[in-house]
Amino acid sequence: MCETTCDRARKGDLRKKGGSRTLLQTTWLHHHVGFLAAVSHQDYSFVELDNKLKAIIGSDPECDKAGAALCVNVGMCHERKDLPGLAHFLEHMLFTGTTKYPKEGEYHEFMNQNGGMANAFTLCYFTCYMFEVKPECLEEALDRFSRFFTEPLLTRDCTEREINAVDSEFQAGKTSPWWRYVGIMNMSANPDHPFHVAVGNNKVLLDEPKERGIDLYEEMKKLYESTYSANGMTLCVFGKQPPGELHKMVAEKFGPIVNKGLTMPIGDSVSDKPAFLPSEWHQQLLQNPVQDVKDLTFVWVIPFQDPLWRSKPSLYISHLLGHEGEGSVIAKLKQQGLISGCGVGDGNWLEGAFSLLKVNFDLTDKGLDSVQEIGQHLFAYLGLLQKMPPEKWIFDEMQKLGDIRFKFREDASPFTLCPQVVSTLQKMPPSEALCGDYMLYEYDPDAIVSLLSKLSLGSVRVQVQAKKLADRCTMTDTSYGSPMQLLPIEPKWLEAWSDAMNASGTAEASKKITTELGLSLPKPNPFIPEDLSLKPQPQEPQALPVLLKGTEPMMCVFHKQDDTFKQPKARVSFSIYSPFFTQDPANYTKTELWCRCVEEALQEYAYDAEVAGVEYSLGIGSACLRLVLAGYNDKLHVLLDAVTEKMVSMVEVPEQIFSIVASGMGDDLRNQAFHSPPYVQSNLRLDELTMRGTSFPAYQRLEAFDKITCADLKGLVEQFFAGGAHVESLMLGNLTADDARLLSSKLMAGLNLRKALPVLPTRAEACLPDGATLWELDSTDAEDPNHAVFLKIQMQSGLENEMLTFLLDKAISSKFFDLLRTQQQLGYIVHLVASVPVMAPYLLAFIQTEFNPNYVRGCMEKFLDKHFSFVEETMTDEEFETCKAGLLSELRLKPKNIAEEAKRFSRVFTDRTFDFDRRARSIRFVEASTLEMLRSFVRDQVRKAPRIYSQVKKLLDKEDKPLPSDAEIPGKENFRPGGFQTF
Repeated sequence: MCETTCDRARKGDLRKKGGSRTLLQTTWLHHHVGFLAAVSHQDYSFVELDNKLKAIIGSDPECDKAGAALCVNVGMCHERKDLPGLAHFLEHMLFTGTTKYPKEGEYHEFMNQNGGMANAFTLCYFTCYMFEVKPECLEEALDRFSRFFTEPLLTRDCTEREINAVDSEFQAGKTSPWWRYVGIMNMSANPDHPFHVAVGNNKVLLDEPKERGIDLYEEMKKLYESTYSANGMTLCVFGKQPPGELHKMVAEKFGPIVNKGLTMPIGDSVSDKPAFLPSEWHQQLLQNPVQDVKDLTFVWVIPFQDPLWRSKPSLYISHLLGHEGEGSVIAKLKQQGLISGCGVGDGNWLEGAFSLLKVNFDLTDKGLDSVQEIGQHLFAYLGLLQKMPPEKWIFDEMQKLGDIRFKFREDASPFTLCPQVVSTLQKMPPSEALCGDYMLYEYDPDAIVSLLSKLSLGSVRVQVQAKKLADRCTMTDTSYGSPMQLLPIEPKWLEAWSDAMNASGTAEASKKITTELGLSLPKPNPFIPEDLSLKPQPQEPQALPVLLKGTEPMMCVFHKQDDTFKQPKARVSFSIYSPFFTQDPANYTKTELWCRCVEEALQEYAYDAEVAGVEYSLGIGSACLRLVLAGYNDKLHVLLDAVTEKMVSMVEVPEQIFSIVASGMGDDLRNQAFHSPPYVQSNLRLDELTMRGTSFPAYQRLEAFDKITCADLKGLVEQFFAGGAHVESLMLGNLTADDARLLSSKLMAGLNLRKALPVLPTRAEACLPDGATLWELDSTDAEDPNHAVFLKIQMQSGLENEMLTFLLDKAISSKFFDLLRTQQQLGYIVHLVASVPVMAPYLLAFIQTEFNPNYVRGCMEKFLDKHFSFVEETMTDEEFETCKAGLLSELRLKPKNIAEEAKRFSRVFTDRTFDFDRRARSIRFVEASTLEMLRSFVRDQVRKAPRIYSQVKKLLDKEDKPLPSDAEIPGKENFRPGGFQTF
């Protein structure tokens, strides 16, 4: 079906109209999703402007957010290699102003005040810019956005400041595992090939160019002028206007972009040299990570996969290597206690001249000493795949699931959708811009065989990462200084893996070896949905969840049958309350560990369900176990039965399951406790204060975890509900009221819940002490070069105060970002935001910085005092109405799918107020709000509200950035008596 329509589009459904090529009626998209015309008001079309810019235009008269994205085929690999980060610096400079809109920060302020946001990112071969905004402001937003590409100011005065912003981004990534890996990839790359990944920093963009007499500003302008061309740009615009009106906007705003007729290299055309020399690639890479992780990765450089989008051979191979069901490599290695997880993928954004295929194993302590054995399983399985012809039924199953996923894909916000579309449009025909990443169009066994042949022992890189390797990592990468070592791959490993892979060169011998290892190809997936029909609607559909009658006495079921999204999907949340869970850190941690053990024990079975779009999660919430099931409703009850059966039977946790789960959970807790970014550390300590008694900080859970043995989990499930239980459920989607009752009965019967809790749980939140408090904390990560300052101002609880706090956010948050990040360059992570984590609304302000944290705190205090005065005294009615309209556009935002709808109801479900009408009342309050109400709120409550600063001080022996000559360091005299504490 799909191919016929695409072929028709390619053969001539495109016709000349008004100087641009337009695909009429957008039938090529609607045909892909036959249900769209019945259930969606969205209409997509393609236009190629006279300047050769290609655009997908989406129209939805019911949309509550509009947006756009533009991708240009210019990235890091097109910059001068001796100026790494130049392309990223150019991306930053385009935000500093245009001829028509010269004021710095005006673009972000416009978006923020009109219910929107904006961002950009630079990749190896592409740079993407995107925004979303309330629909009424789309044309104004496009006018600002399009001028990035027609009349950017690129002011020289901004150069050093934006380089500092780039440097802050670089410094923030210094402890990131991803960026450390990027540094090693750069070291490994062939110097004669243009591939490299670079954020840039002060050294390479400021200091070194000056020493060499290079004018970086002129080089940046040269890069823009010589590479940014309309014929290399793809655009997606989404709005509520009719298609014709949107086409007119696009032509008017983006038609003036100059077409320079450039052809930017990508894929095989990038270079006739390999991106990595075989001698440099085929090695063993050891890494000493910042965090407590242990992993083993086998990586191959494979041919550029984008041209093979119709058959996607790498997807077939990844599916088999990453399978977690019975007989898989992953399942077998877990059974032996060698790994706790695995991920398989092909390159992500390193693509552009090549692709990568990676098999990444999360190791247990035992697995770290068993690299040879793990490799034997992987290479034996690879050998089998190489000697057997591809299985058509596996491809057919994947194709069917891809079709179902696309047909019933969930709507996304323009901020998510538009960047995806422009990226796809760079590599696929317009007819596939929405569906191409989902679908498998044709079976190409030769392409699969060819790619499998590239996965050889002679071309693999073996990467091992663990703290235990610290003494062996005597090298450092040249970008991020991460400890590492490159060595020849152990000869005994290669010999053992070769024997497993080659197996005398016959398929029969490979089958024999894999059978002996307990490996086999997957079986057909029993969870592929069969009934995709929609349930009949009740006579009076409910706008909000309602409490069902006729359920178990100790259970409350809130149900809302979907009449909006019209998808054969559902989302079911169970909160099973017991005082046991939050009695102390030990109970909390044992419960968390037990939940992970249940999930691990069920993984072989549940993996097929996950692949087929049905999944679950089991974890600990506030005084409850939280079980969530989501996906196609057809087989949801089957998965629920399996989960409850496993929960009840997990009276004794097998030692092998315990060791796998404990290995991963121990690493997670240590990373949370000791390796979180400084701004996260500061926030976690504040949460510890306000949420005491309902959750426990990572360091307390780690202390409890270190004392837990497998024997401690014996009989734990019987203790959970010994004192009784109370169950509350929220069921949304393609479920009737009777379906909801049946699922709730299944849970109660499956867990054998019979005794009601004598007292129902309540949720509380601690009040901050009056006045101002300052906590000074040492960083828990000795290698992080940053400090952090985190401020919480706690308002009185209540809907009115929440909405006024959000209005205040709208009034000053973009100014906070512009002044403290863009102008004063205090750090890369700079935010001011309103939040309601539990009951009370907060105004949060936080900065991660390389400056003296007391100085940064002073800057924050000055900003808040000045801008509170701005609201109290000089803010105009017009400015207030703009902020008000922006907040209303967010409150009126409709959920795009069942998951978003569930998230919208989750707060009032979790806090047990069940006030599902709260958003509607919030809208009514904001509609009636006035500037005087906001002024009174700031004067009478915000100014007097309790506040607390949490400052994290770095341990790394590195000088802070020098302060400005007029810098002032505030004292501590403004804090309440006893309100200054050092930890």
